[in-house]
Amino acid sequence: MIDYQINPKYKSLEKAILDIPRRFDQEGEVIDNKRNVIKILDVEGERFNVKSFKKPNVINQFAYAYVRKGKAQRSFEYANMLLERGVDTPEPIAYIVYRNVFGVTRSFYISWQEEYDYTFRDLRVKRPADLEFILREFTRFTYHFHTQSIYFIDHSPGNTLIRREGERVHFMLVDLNRIKFMTIPPLVGLKNFYRLNATDDMIDIIADEYARLTHSDAMEMTRLLKEWTHAHDEQVLKRKAKKKS
Repeated sequence: MIDYQINPKYKSLEKAILDIPRRFDQEGEVIDNKRNVIKILDVEGERFNVKSFKKPNVINQFAYAYVRKGKAQRSFEYANMLLERGVDTPEPIAYIVYRNVFGVTRSFYISWQEEYDYTFRDLRVKRPADLEFILREFTRFTYHFHTQSIYFIDHSPGNTLIRREGERVHFMLVDLNRIKFMTIPPLVGLKNFYRLNATDDMIDIIADEYARLTHSDAMEMTRLLKEWTHAHDEQVLKRKAKKKS
């Protein structure tokens, strides 16, 4: 069985879009192959970003088919919801889910392939000359989606695309299958930054800007965000060390 939904704008490409799973294993440019596989595929002259989700465990195979929406469907629906609320993300094209009587066997989320200059992770490494400006704009972008009741659970180093547009910087969220829609008070919003692996000087800027936006105490927000970030980063290092041992 196959379940799918296609953005009405791309309905004329339905046949080609539904052929993507057949092509996926043999074609395309791989841009990520860790937990899930992400490729760029040419579809009727357009560049699409295609994410093939790892096959879920037995429990989730059943759950995603009969109990709750799976990752591909959530990604597609959340992308549309973000765009409706003025929060940018690559244009959603479609989701495709295969299942049998036992549950989901394979799923794909397809979006427009966007060009970009940095991810948040790149900022830590490349440290562009206008880093402070970018970080303050990034914080304003985050604050904006918080005001739209969007809590992006996977607000991590690789999940924001950053593109220069003249003197402006443009931000787009990716990897959208884990989002909460909720009222976000200042300290809850601040905690949304702790997974970014930011350096202390980057945290100084982010916390200062978020405190200004939320009319909060900058010194306290800086202290808290450093505490949360350091604790998270230490846990990540411990998990990596455990895997190597």
